[in-house]
Amino acid sequence: MIDWNQFEGTSPLLDEKLQGELKKIFGKMEFPVTLKAAIDMEDEKSKEMALFLKTAASLSDLLTLELYTPQEAESLEFHTDYLPATGLYKDGVYSGVSFHGVPGGKEINSFVLAIYNLSGPGQEIGRGLVKKIQKIKKPANIKVCVSLACHHCPAVVAASQRIAILNPMVEAQMLDANLYPELVERYGITRVPFVILNDETTFTGPKTIEELVGMLG
Repeated sequence: MIDWNQFEGTSPLLDEKLQGELKKIFGKMEFPVTLKAAIDMEDEKSKEMALFLKTAASLSDLLTLELYTPQEAESLEFHTDYLPATGLYKDGVYSGVSFHGVPGGKEINSFVLAIYNLSGPGQEIGRGLVKKIQKIKKPANIKVCVSLACHHCPAVVAASQRIAILNPMVEAQMLDANLYPELVERYGITRVPFVILNDETTFTGPKTIEELVGMLG
């Protein structure tokens, strides 16, 4: 593993005011969460991600950070074909939630919500909806392509990740489209949020958690 102590200072994406706010939110965590990240030490965006994660992990004793080289990351359970990549784990088990690119800008919200929802108590959602999510039996992968300035993207990311946390058959990935031109070209992405379901079906625009569940059902 990579020693994260070599990344000095704190992330400019998390200033003192924001760190104070995150400490309050992370103070509500009930269970430990491990952030496992695959980074390329020759890539500046990966280094930015490492410093962001180091800063975030320092805000709670229940957050642990592990950094891996791309070669080491091949043994991890989440997709690492788009670097930098970070997967969230609870009790040593991959949650189905991953971030590809630095979740800065508007996406800080979805990053924080993913940790909060995984560690508990999480955001409340109706029992009926929970049952629908838990009834999903087929493996599903949801990729939500975003831009960090997109106002509608965090809600779609958070909704997809909420589903993944509640059902181990579902995986939800956030991808910063600006970092992966090959992905943009492959799917013809012209605006975000852009949802890719099982690497085949695509949807553009805001989607509620109910709409996503309907697509998976």
